[in-house]
Parts: sequence; C-alpha cells; structure tokens
Amino acid sequence: MTAPAAQTPHPAVSVVIVSRHRPRELRRCLTALRFQSLPRFEVVVVADPAAVEVIAELGLSEQVKHASYDLPNISQARNIGIGLAAGDVVAFIDDDAVAEPVWLERLIVPFQEPILSAAGGFVLGRNGIDLQWGAEMVGPDGDSRLIEISGETRREGTPEGGFKTHGTNCAFRRDRLCQMGGFDEAYRFFLDETDLNLRMAQRGYVTALIPDAVVQHGFAPSIRRRADRVPLSLFEVGASQAYFLRRHDRDLDRLGMIREDHRRSLLTHMISGGLEPQMVRKLLSDFDDGVADGLQRQGGTTPLPPPLAPFLAFKDQPPGYSIAVYAPRRQQRDLFAAAKKEADQGAIVTAMSFSRSSLFHHRWFHPDGFWVQTGGLFGKSLRSDPYFRRYSLAERAERERALLARSRLCDEAKGFGTF
Repeated sequence: MTAPAAQTPHPAVSVVIVSRHRPRELRRCLTALRFQSLPRFEVVVVADPAAVEVIAELGLSEQVKHASYDLPNISQARNIGIGLAAGDVVAFIDDDAVAEPVWLERLIVPFQEPILSAAGGFVLGRNGIDLQWGAEMVGPDGDSRLIEISGETRREGTPEGGFKTHGTNCAFRRDRLCQMGGFDEAYRFFLDETDLNLRMAQRGYVTALIPDAVVQHGFAPSIRRRADRVPLSLFEVGASQAYFLRRHDRDLDRLGMIREDHRRSLLTHMISGGLEPQMVRKLLSDFDDGVADGLQRQGGTTPLPPPLAPFLAFKDQPPGYSIAVYAPRRQQRDLFAAAKKEADQGAIVTAMSFSRSSLFHHRWFHPDGFWVQTGGLFGKSLRSDPYFRRYSLAERAERERALLARSRLCDEAKGFGTF
C-alpha cells in the first residue's frame, strides 16, 4: 500500500466525535478509524455514559479520550471535545458517519501551510456512492449554494461569506478555533457550523475544500428526526434560525419565508405517507415555539483554554495493506469470513458481493471491520453507468477496485468462486 506523499510532516491532529444514545453507530465509526492511512492521531469521544462501554468493548479504553456528556447540545459537546483535544488541528466526524481510509490524511494536508485555518471534505449518502454534500458557499443570511470545484480549492473569507464546511467532515486549526471561542452554545442543534464558518469568513480566514477527503454519512435516528430524515421536532431548528438572524443582524422577516419552506417540506412528507396531518401542525407549532425561544436566547463565545490533557495516540502505524476480495452473492458468508480475517490482520478490506442481476450497487461498512459493496454484476455503481453492462466476475471486480483505489488505496483484487 502506498500512502499519499507529504512535503512536510503532518500537524498533530485530534478527531472529535460527539455521540448521544447511539452506541451501535459510535462502535462502527470508531472501528473504521482503525484503518486510517494517517499513522498517528488522537480520538476524543464526548458522549453519554453508555459510550464508555462501547469504548471498553472495542479494547480502546487506553487509546481514546472520553468525556461524559448527556445533554442535547451539540455545540457544547464539541467545545468539551476541543478542550480535551491536544492536536494542532481538530477534526470532526459524526457518530453516524464512516471515514474512508485516506480521509484524515487528505483533510489535514493543507494545514501544512500556516495560512490555512479550516478545511472540509465531501460527504457521501446512505448508499455510499451518491454525493450528499459537496462544495458550497455560505452567505451572511446563512443560506448556502452549491458550487463546482476541481480538486482542492482554497478561499479567503469576506464579510459576505465563504466556504461552508459540514460538521461530519471538517477540521480547524486549534489555536484559531479557541481564540474564536469554538462553537456558540446557543446553537444546540442546527446552524452551529454555519455560524462558525461565517465568523471565520468575517476574519478573513482561509478555508480549503478537499473533494478527496470523503466520509459516508447515514443519518441515524435521533430525538429530532427519524432514520428516513422525517423530523420529530422543529423546536431547535426554529430557535437556531431565529438566534442566527439576530446574532448576525439579519432581517427577521426572513423567518416567515423559512417557515413556509418547512411547511412545504412537511407537506411533501405527508403526501408520501411519512407524516399524519396532525403531525404537520404539531411540527409547525414546534417551529414557532422555537422561534420565540431563539429570539430571547442568550449566547456568544469566549476564548477556550489550552488542552486539558496531553496528546494520546489512537494508533501509531497505518494499515499494512489494502485488498478487495470478491465472490458471487451465494458465497457471501465465506466472502465475509475471509474479509474479516484480513481485517483482523490490519488490512483495509473491501468485500464485493455480486448477484447475477442489474441491481444498483451499495457501499457500506461492516461492523466486523471491513467495507462491503453489493449489487448486480451488470448493474450501476455510478450515476453515469448504463443500466446494464455485461461483465465477467473478475472484470467487474477489477473495474470497482480501480474506482476505489484512490479512496481505499486498493492495490489488489482476489476472487472466491465463479458463477
């Protein structure tokens, strides 16, 4: 396996994960971080007490910093994580996300240049293939718009805005983040990263967007939304919207337009059968109550202290090698057993299980420590693919291995069985 070359040593980096009542997702996120190509970094988990059990069960009690926190305020939890982080750069990933093996190394490469203050990567959706969030600009009203970039792109912020980073895939230079007071804890949920992006832009800080720094994000259920992204409450959304406009001296009349956008979205869910009519009314009432709260909410930031604990290496060496193993769908059990064996030896493994069909493909991370790609031998794995293309088993595996080589450092494909 050949890791991307660096011109100068990487800065020390801390990865902060905030988790609340999602032990299964946290376990998967931590397991995937074992396979990062970056040889040395630390992990900080800020989570409810049950997370301690997850960390212990994974044998990571001596390798992961942990702070117990069980309140529904992601900004406060992230600030606790920043306080424990001893790296020069602090990266964030959500507990319901899985990082590709080269994610962290690519995300922090631009920080070798002192001018850089922040960086963000791209986010894939639930199927592990389609883009969930790409390159975006954010303006002073908090609205974001998609932009096209080619490769790593940097931009200096202005009072009119700058690059938007996403909380599940971003990094910041610790000293500048602390000088700014980290995240404004009045944003208990929603617009917390947007607010930080704008405050950094107003200072003229430089942000980089790196398309090759990729995580897959699954949208796990929470107290605020279902797994299908149907909201369960809009209170904090309304509160954050109102507080944001107030904090940044924007026109509060925009709240009416924002409410209408939410109403249309809720009606779409209702028409598709995802919401009952009475739930639409309740959610809009939640939003209105949140707005009233946000208009009165007190917030702001103060500088954060130096690290509260010394650097604690999560691991001290990269994975030994990267391999793809493949087999027909009927041999999936044997395929997964072989993949687990390789992963237990420290390899980055992708197990490809193909049915003799034209089913679309799906990529995901197995809790046993390897990546999986399922789908039809003749089916689409990219949007640009035709609906049907004939392949042999080995041809299809080699094609997919080549597609994954940049994000998985995958050098070899090994087959099990034939159709």
